[in-house]
Amino acid sequence: MNEATPPWASPTGIPVQRKTSVPPPRRLRFPDPDRCGIVLGRDPSHVRVARVWAHQIARTTRNAAFPLVTAVSELVTNAQRHTRSGDPGGTTTVVVERRPYAFVLTVADDGPRPGPTIPVPRIEEGDSLRGGGFGLRLVDALCAYWDWSGTAGGPLTVRALIERDTAPRLPPVA
Repeated sequence: MNEATPPWASPTGIPVQRKTSVPPPRRLRFPDPDRCGIVLGRDPSHVRVARVWAHQIARTTRNAAFPLVTAVSELVTNAQRHTRSGDPGGTTTVVVERRPYAFVLTVADDGPRPGPTIPVPRIEEGDSLRGGGFGLRLVDALCAYWDWSGTAGGPLTVRALIERDTAPRLPPVA
């Protein structure tokens, strides 16, 4: 780490996980009150925990929080379904930064499962009648921007920028 990176954070901005005996889900603490985080386990019920948590930390109405809650839900589900985060002992770390006009969402998984190919987040073209496969399309539709970073075989981090419905309304031009 360099001098600009606090000792409690990795270069991606997600806190370095210490060995702890507290099983997930558990909240993360940040010095900035507008940053919130949670570590989730592999249990599918933790997706619901993530949705409830996202709505609470959004500090807004259910309708205004919908894009954030949906993006958190879909990205956590994808991490559990497609990476080692869904294996025994796996975790998914979710961090949300509240900004005046947007939420910055970061979801980090434990990396790909062993296999011939390394899956990366991408929107598949193909048959829209097959079941599933719409999670990343929802994230793409709800977010102003999203991307991912990681190394081959290592943990993957997905970031998304979700505009908040708190932008001031401009008066109509006469």
